[in-house]
Amino acid sequence: MITEDPSFQDASGSFSRSTFQAILRNAGVNENDYIARQMNVARRGQLVDAIARDAATPAIFLTALGLYNGERRTVDFLTLTAPEAPSIDDPTDDELSSYFDANKARYAAPEYRSIAYAEVTPQALADQKSVTDAEVQADYEARKANYTTPERRRVQQIVFSDRAAADAAKAKLGEGSSFEEVANEAGRSPADIDLGTVNKAAIPDQNIADAAFSLEEGAVSDVVDGRFGPALLRVTTIEPAGVQPLAEVEEQIREDLALAKAADAVDAAYSAYEDARGGGSTFNEAANQAAIPVKTVPAIDRSGNDPEGEAIDLPQKSDLLTAAFDAEPGIDALPINVDPNGYLFYDVVSVDPAHDRTLDAVRDRVVADWKRERAGEQLNERAAALQKEIEGGKSIEGVAKEAGVEARTAFGITRQSAVGELGRPGAEAAFSGPAGDVVTAPGREPETRLVMKVVEVSPPADPSSNVTAAQRQQMAGMLENDLYQSYVTLLQNEYPVRINPETLEQAKALAR
Repeated sequence: MITEDPSFQDASGSFSRSTFQAILRNAGVNENDYIARQMNVARRGQLVDAIARDAATPAIFLTALGLYNGERRTVDFLTLTAPEAPSIDDPTDDELSSYFDANKARYAAPEYRSIAYAEVTPQALADQKSVTDAEVQADYEARKANYTTPERRRVQQIVFSDRAAADAAKAKLGEGSSFEEVANEAGRSPADIDLGTVNKAAIPDQNIADAAFSLEEGAVSDVVDGRFGPALLRVTTIEPAGVQPLAEVEEQIREDLALAKAADAVDAAYSAYEDARGGGSTFNEAANQAAIPVKTVPAIDRSGNDPEGEAIDLPQKSDLLTAAFDAEPGIDALPINVDPNGYLFYDVVSVDPAHDRTLDAVRDRVVADWKRERAGEQLNERAAALQKEIEGGKSIEGVAKEAGVEARTAFGITRQSAVGELGRPGAEAAFSGPAGDVVTAPGREPETRLVMKVVEVSPPADPSSNVTAAQRQQMAGMLENDLYQSYVTLLQNEYPVRINPETLEQAKALAR
């Protein structure tokens, strides 16, 4: 066990005694104690393995799972939609007040904080105006190779088994045979001879590359000694090398140079800010002395939203919010690191504690929620009424027609496929009862409800085929765990362990 532990092996995968001893020494573990401990682990492993290894999952379990997975149902259903809010009568003052009092916590105002922040990153400090045209020109000339596209050629190649065959083919070309005819006689298809449109570096055989890039367009080479045998080459297209003009890349160069300059300015700005704060300057004063622009968010909650519920865009948003809501106003907080080389300074300007809102402050929202709930109640009542009609003997098609909705059928659905057609709540409801069962459930879309009737239930012909290998493995693991636990429980009952609290506390005291 010890020698097979990867922790104690060298680069070749062999056990290394020196590595073994070094690891134990660093961990402060005696070698004999470690070996004894591993011996106990091995013994326990043998005992436990004897209990559950190769335990076979009972066939009845697999059959039950296969029946569950493979069962197919045909379900007739209709979809009802909640009434629109304008069709719901406005609540009375008493109804609205009672609803608001019962749900007051939902409308409470969270804690809002006003946060000022200043970014000290190359991106934030970059100023393209600081880059001169001469600097752009010099950088372009120094890195001109980056803007150069090498010459590319479409190359065709016929490789022959020996020099004699290659020379004979070259002679045929001189007598008027086409390159394609010679390739065909050599047993090469058009795809076999086409190397594609490539630059010289993309051809690994140097002799072939030199020959191909010395030909005129449309010309055929002499016999070339290639890596895989003598060959004839033809170049059908030449794309000359090109250089992007400065005008096309000037903006990107200027941006890169500005970022490079700003990277040097980050440390200077950081030092200037910290020196100013250390000297007693306020956040805004320190940022001004370091020439760092300050931005202020008047009010933001812990989730990053303003009082209107709109998300506010912030740099390092998660880290900034966490730090700002843990800090106190006016405290010189540590900056947030911004990878790879930057900082985010922040200051909590003010805190507006969480508080309950009055009904007048959120009346429109409360009315909208009250109407939404009334619409949901009406939807549920309508669905329940139609359910009773169908249970009373009416066809789902007739009920749907009277309700002004479309009756549909989901054919041969499984528990898995039903989710895509009925949604998860609908799928669970459709498989919750026997054939003929009539149920309702939330629909796939918000504010909709399904009324369903199970028309047919078809069990799988071969249940075991509906149990995947992963499920079989999972069930075997669960069985092994059950056997392990049963064995452990047996041992615990036979060899009970009692804890002496006083001795335990004494041991803790000694450890301290």
